Amino acid sequence: MQFFNVLADKVTEKLNKKIIAVIMAGGEGSRMKRDYKTEKPLLKIKEKRLIEYVIEALSKSNCFYKIVVCVSQNAIKTMNFLQHYNYNLDPPLEIIEGYGNGYSTDLSFIIENFFGYVIFMVSADLPLLSEIDIMKILIKCDFKTPCYSIIFDKKIVDEICIKPSLVFEYRKRNYCYSGITIFNLKKTKRKNNFSLIKERYLIMNRLGIAVNVNEKKDLLIARNLLKVKI
Repeated sequence: MQFFNVLADKVTEKLNKKIIAVIMAGGEGSRMKRDYKTEKPLLKIKEKRLIEYVIEALSKSNCFYKIVVCVSQNAIKTMNFLQHYNYNLDPPLEIIEGYGNGYSTDLSFIIENFFGYVIFMVSADLPLLSEIDIMKILIKCDFKTPCYSIIFDKKIVDEICIKPSLVFEYRKRNYCYSGITIFNLKKTKRKNNFSLIKERYLIMNRLGIAVNVNEKKDLLIARNLLKVKI
């Protein structure tokens, strides 16, 4: 508890801008559809849905002006669930409907709607994400940077037998995207040309940001890891 309070104080001292958290939950989840009829954000671990773990981590961090979930026509059940679920958030959870034509189009939609904010964008399929992970990311961020992608060493997922969606070389090592990106585009004046903005990387070798649930095997691994964690 003392460690958490110290971390919270550091984040509070650093944050002098309004930051919103945006959970991306509008994808088709095509790989999961082969094994489950339920939309991916609604898959359960210990009677709690994947998206609930992410919402709770964001809420417990107390770092955000508001929490937004971006859904689409690909995720009608997720939208309905969120509209009827009481998270006791202040302010309440905001639900918006993106285009649903892929990550890049929904990203454009988010940036157009929240251009004046720092945007902490996170995937809905990170059940091990914790408030500590979030706070450590925010402490290390340089908010003058227009785009920060949070990455981690591929060895982390190799050790737990999760196959990453994308692997790339950076500084002569193999890294993976975590599904977390931070945007601060207000000063760039590039609301409609964000693709031209140079991406920078922030390396965070933490299990909580590394376990993306994309396939049935990933879900089973996440369940086992959460048993140990809890």
